[in-house]
Amino acid sequence: MKRLLVSVVTLVTALGVLAGCSDPTGTGDDSGGPIVVGSADFNESQLLMEIYAEALRETGAEVRTKGRIGAREVYVNAVRDGEISVIPEYTGNLLRHFDDDTEATGSERIHSELRARLPDGLRVLDYSSAENSDVLAVTEKTADSGLRSMADLGGRCGDLVLGAPAEWAPRWKQRISELYGCEFSEIRNLQAGSVRVRELTEGRIQVANLFSTTAAIDRNDLVTLDDPKDMFPAQNVVPLVNQGELNDGQRKVLNRVSDQLTTRDLTRMNRRMSVDKANPRDLAEEFVGGLDL
Repeated sequence: MKRLLVSVVTLVTALGVLAGCSDPTGTGDDSGGPIVVGSADFNESQLLMEIYAEALRETGAEVRTKGRIGAREVYVNAVRDGEISVIPEYTGNLLRHFDDDTEATGSERIHSELRARLPDGLRVLDYSSAENSDVLAVTEKTADSGLRSMADLGGRCGDLVLGAPAEWAPRWKQRISELYGCEFSEIRNLQAGSVRVRELTEGRIQVANLFSTTAAIDRNDLVTLDDPKDMFPAQNVVPLVNQGELNDGQRKVLNRVSDQLTTRDLTRMNRRMSVDKANPRDLAEEFVGGLDL
């Protein structure tokens, strides 16, 4: 009888220890160990990683960073498995990762569909107005000729050469024809953004596919064409988090970052990294220090 009582006590104690090691409510209050903030393998993601990490340190949390993890397939699994607590993402591309057939283009709809399609263990927080989306850019001279919107392309496309990555034509050639009646005279495959900018400013192409936070846009006085029919889906910056890794206060502080981060902020900091060779962590400390958290 005594041995039976000892066994029962031992079992109850063991179960209590296991329960104490988990966080079934998903609040993150009992996660233990440091918060790990990751990044994809490019500079802007590394900058956002440092911004999130610095903001989380403001809550008193122990925070580590793990940068340049690799492709989306790799780091999404790392977040889901708890190896990474949080990583900066882009709403449109993340939704397409989980639903390649989505037709959502606007920020609100993309975010709503994304939340509905995330697998168990993953969560997105509030998205930021800051985004790094596809844009078509022209020189100021071309813009002054009456080309300031993709709606202005129409019959002019037959005289325009577009510089874009190889994957642009299969995805967007038919779509831009359907929405804007645009069929470029040529789509020249130019993988590097720096090459596309040079070809544009030197007049060998008339339109370049770039990203909205490309520092060279402001540096070269380029003009990005409005997209009134939302051909390009929104790509708002959003934290992707493991469901059980952060507590309410930590999620709140990341939402406060999203509320105050703008595309202009990202563009300015990207420029300082590319032109001035500024350190991402230094930029993050400076930026977070000026936020209302």
